Amino acid sequence: MSKPFWIPLIVAFGTMALLYSIGIIANEKLLIMKLSPSYTEISLVPIIIGILIGFITERMIKNRSKKYKY
Repeated sequence: MSKPFWIPLIVAFGTMALLYSIGIIANEKLLIMKLSPSYTEISLVPIIIGILIGFITERMIKNRSKKYKY
C-alpha cells in the first residue's frame, strides 16, 4: 500500500481518538464512549468527523500531487 493511502487513514483515526479523549476529559456527552460489560454507548459524532477529515486529507493529497505533476 502506498503512502497516500495511509496518511488519510492515520489522520481519520487520530481525529477520532482526539475527539473521544476531549469528550472524556470535558465530560461532553456528544464526544464520549462508555463501555461496560452489560452496556455500551458510543457517540457517532467523532466517527463521522474523523471520516470527513480523512476524505478531506485524501482530496488535498490528490490535488497537490496533480498540481506538482508536470
